[in-house]
Amino acid sequence: MPLRRLAAVQAHLQAERVDGWLLYDFHNINPIARRLAGIPTDRILTRRWACFIPATGEPRWLIHAIEAGSLQDIVPHPETYVSWQEWQEGLRRVLGDARRVAMEYAPGNAIPAVSRVDAGTVELVRSLGVDILSSADLVQVAEAVWTPAQVESHRRTAKALIAIKDLAFAFISERLHSAQPATETEVQALIMRLFRERDLITDHPPIVAVNEHAADPHFVPRKQTDKPMREGDVILIDLWAKERGEDAVYADITWMAYIGHTPPPRLQHVFHVVRQARDAAVALVQERVQNRTPVYGYEVDDAARTVIQEAGLAEYFIHRTGHSLGTDVHGNGVNMDNLETRDTRRIIPGIAFTVEPGIYLPREGFGIRLEIDCYVSEDQVEVTTLPLQEDWVCLH
Repeated sequence: MPLRRLAAVQAHLQAERVDGWLLYDFHNINPIARRLAGIPTDRILTRRWACFIPATGEPRWLIHAIEAGSLQDIVPHPETYVSWQEWQEGLRRVLGDARRVAMEYAPGNAIPAVSRVDAGTVELVRSLGVDILSSADLVQVAEAVWTPAQVESHRRTAKALIAIKDLAFAFISERLHSAQPATETEVQALIMRLFRERDLITDHPPIVAVNEHAADPHFVPRKQTDKPMREGDVILIDLWAKERGEDAVYADITWMAYIGHTPPPRLQHVFHVVRQARDAAVALVQERVQNRTPVYGYEVDDAARTVIQEAGLAEYFIHRTGHSLGTDVHGNGVNMDNLETRDTRRIIPGIAFTVEPGIYLPREGFGIRLEIDCYVSEDQVEVTTLPLQEDWVCLH
């Protein structure tokens, strides 16, 4: 089986006393399973399939007979089925005597990123006398841990994003002295052109937001609402991208700028709070990793959120502190979250994530978010998107 990190997965199963991991998919409702099973995207699969990874021994496959041929290079000798009765009996056989099995399931949908198996299939597997556990930690081990090549790809992309951000701000500053100030969509288009020139790809164009638009965390620039950038404006730029290649991973940053020499005290204060929240989150992870003490996603969110709460701005921080980074910009590893979900997964060596606290004040006409990326090794946390933004970028 071409599953990456199979040995690490089986070691984790053994350590947790889990009999195995049942990967299941139908019409790509579980992209995690398809990626981990090593099934190329060009294969046409229209029937249910399953792959059981036991704690010891070789993985066992169950595939519809009409699709066995298309997967012959990946699974030379699968068990096949035709009827629904044969599907159920086939599951019983591939599971064997397993009684504690992990699947992409989260009790109460507590971690939606790994809650991919439909309720009916969960019921079916349970009817076979199997206790189903969440594969959330296994997904981290198998998918969220980066290879050395992925780390280097990310570092190159992070460096490119920092440079592109600088060019975007320089473009805005240059246009301040012309009769036509830059607009949100123009800066967005510039960034996309710079991505193409550097052979970077993204799943969505960047966020470029002025004033009250920056108070909308997922604002999308449009011609109908396009804002020119003038003296006294707040500018938020959030950009994410990766290199080409199946295993390339994302970098993701957000920076803030003010058009003028000195931002007003209110902007200074809120920026300071967001920066403190960011630094508190990173400090917690760094301390725990260096001391080889467990640290969990929800704790990192708490560290940032406490700073904002103590500043009396908790109601304006309306999203998690950070997300997993991977081949998708929102990866399937641990999120820094105790708001939208309570992510109880441990931060383990080899994973990466963002830290991006934000305060959004639409009634005051601005929002501030600072976003950085972190990579975790055995004994340290590397902020890969240096330099940190410590103060406003002032354009004039």
